[in-house]
Amino acid sequence: MGTAVSGHLGDIVRAARERTGVPGVAAGLAVDGEVEIVADGVLGLGGDEPVRPETPFRVASISKWFTASLAALCLDLDAPVLGEASASALLSHTAGLRCESAEPLPEIARGLWSYSNAGYWAAGEACAAACGAPFAEAMRARVLAPLGLGATGYEEPAAPARGHVQEAGTGQREAPEDAYPVARRPSGGIWSTVADLMRFGAHQLGGPGPLHEAARAGLRMPRAEALGAAYAHGFWVRELAGGRVALDHEGSVGGYQSLLLLVPEERLVLAVLTNSWRGRGLIRRVVRDLGLVPVGAGPSSAAPERVWAGRYVLDGSEAEVDVVGDVVRVREAEVDPVTGTRIASPAWRAEPVGGGTYGVAGGLLMSHRVDFPRAGVARVGWVALPRLER
Repeated sequence: MGTAVSGHLGDIVRAARERTGVPGVAAGLAVDGEVEIVADGVLGLGGDEPVRPETPFRVASISKWFTASLAALCLDLDAPVLGEASASALLSHTAGLRCESAEPLPEIARGLWSYSNAGYWAAGEACAAACGAPFAEAMRARVLAPLGLGATGYEEPAAPARGHVQEAGTGQREAPEDAYPVARRPSGGIWSTVADLMRFGAHQLGGPGPLHEAARAGLRMPRAEALGAAYAHGFWVRELAGGRVALDHEGSVGGYQSLLLLVPEERLVLAVLTNSWRGRGLIRRVVRDLGLVPVGAGPSSAAPERVWAGRYVLDGSEAEVDVVGDVVRVREAEVDPVTGTRIASPAWRAEPVGGGTYGVAGGLLMSHRVDFPRAGVARVGWVALPRLER
């Protein structure tokens, strides 16, 4: 069953924003060339300046898709870049690096897929060296300018949406002013708009631009299985109902949540940008209401598989896994690398979704999944965390 642009995106987005309390959102849906873009809410709580379709947001880790595209243009993805690790390994999180440093994973987690921003920093340095220009300049010349993405870049634009973080209890507050570190840009530094993201997504599906089809196919090649899906180069590859394939990546930083999702079979591009950590809930509802929830995202009839309760910690990330009867609950916490704010998520019920993976029933977001690839290790929030032995 395909997805149609029927003029209902605005109703879906407004209802989701009202339900979740996100201050502002911009979203766009294109199917086979037919486009709908909507905006709702305000740039910041306490103000009355509305979000517009052209409002820029931080897109956070969706930036990785851009970095992988630049790498495909200027690097041999199979050649070593960092020690023996190839660009492909860095871009697919299979180089065995910690999330926030180029140090190797702890011995117990070696050989496991684990999300690494540091791998993207190394890939970005290699791109800059190959292009003979700073990373941001190379991105502008090789990717952004050829696609006409004039509203996309690494410097803070005029009149952006402002990120909002969770206060104690149920409130929200505007995130502190942030200055995204230059060295982190390859992993998550881009500001963009819905229209620019949709143009970028259309190019990934075969539209005009700098990447030839062989390069796009190379980027889509899955490199690892994790959390019930496959990871390629800068995005996940997953199966939707009806045998369709989805390519997607979330973004989360500094009080922003975002999603870029493509369905090649339908020439579908969905972009959702929010200015709140509550945006995950909004995005999950939009994806559900558009019928884009992947196979295996609902409760599985299979018996629960292995679960190891305990506290899991690595660097700034931690998770507490509790098992009471057949109920698995997960509490997550991490330090936002831009604002320095500790993000402690409310406990969520993790239901078996098949293949030893647990997640929020009916949800697309990979960040609400957990699995236990080996004794003493849990992958929570995409990162392999060793269990803290008491």
